[in-house]
Amino acid sequence: MISLSGRKLQVLVAIAETGSFAGAARRLGIAQPSVSAHVQAIEREAGVVLFERASGRQASLTEAGRSVLDHARESLALALRLEEELDARGSSAATTISFACQRSLAHTILRAPLAAYARERRDVRLSVRIAFQEDVLAAVRMGGADVGCLIADAPPDDLPSILVGRQRFVVFAAPDHPLAGRARVAPGELARADFVGPVASSLFGRTQRRLLSRVGVERMHIVAEGTEFSLVRDLVMAGVGLGCSLHSSVQADVEAGRVCVIDLDAPELFLEARLLMNPKRANNRKITEFAQFLARGAELAEAPAQA
Repeated sequence: MISLSGRKLQVLVAIAETGSFAGAARRLGIAQPSVSAHVQAIEREAGVVLFERASGRQASLTEAGRSVLDHARESLALALRLEEELDARGSSAATTISFACQRSLAHTILRAPLAAYARERRDVRLSVRIAFQEDVLAAVRMGGADVGCLIADAPPDDLPSILVGRQRFVVFAAPDHPLAGRARVAPGELARADFVGPVASSLFGRTQRRLLSRVGVERMHIVAEGTEFSLVRDLVMAGVGLGCSLHSSVQADVEAGRVCVIDLDAPELFLEARLLMNPKRANNRKITEFAQFLARGAELAEAPAQA
């Protein structure tokens, strides 16, 4: 028996409706290789080819692919109707709140608010998932999370969101890096330097490149990359290259002299921290109160740094 997850079905429908793997990746907020991996998994399980693959052309469904697509749409429609029915029955008495959060925010501005909410609201079971940007988006879009929180350079078009603050980013380096300790480093010099960064194809990798391009760093020469900030930080401290991160994530290392912030001759770097609301659950009273509680707590956590 073929068993396809909701995400695989979502990917298949998104490809068919956007006409390409790249379009599906943009719609779902995931990396294009993830889209390809989902399609390959369906093809392996079903034992059929779903798309005719030709370079430079739109993704064209095979006859077998059209059959699977019909099944995907029917299954997703049934799941949606069931979810709406259950949500309607339990909308006034939700006892579990599912929250997906980008790691850097969970460990900084949301650390205290999450603990305070869990301590004060014993009537609510709080389920927290730490995830990458694309996973936070997908979880909220596909109903796996009631609320999400991530760093972004713009609000998503398809989800209601709450701006909870602007997060300062810095470029940092090992103390013996050639740019360390210099005053007013021109953005063009960073474009000629080596960087250690997040995976370039990830949503956060693309967001980081857009952030730096705004102040004139048109190119990031990535010589090493990693999904965990701890690895990025260790490679920067080892002198592999420059890093770019939330100031709060490297503040302790700066104070201890393990790294230093590059004095960039450009406006300060900021990205938004946003709470995302699952549209199907946004009217639930307890979920709305939870989002408002986090927003207030995040503002308080940021206040000292902005004073």
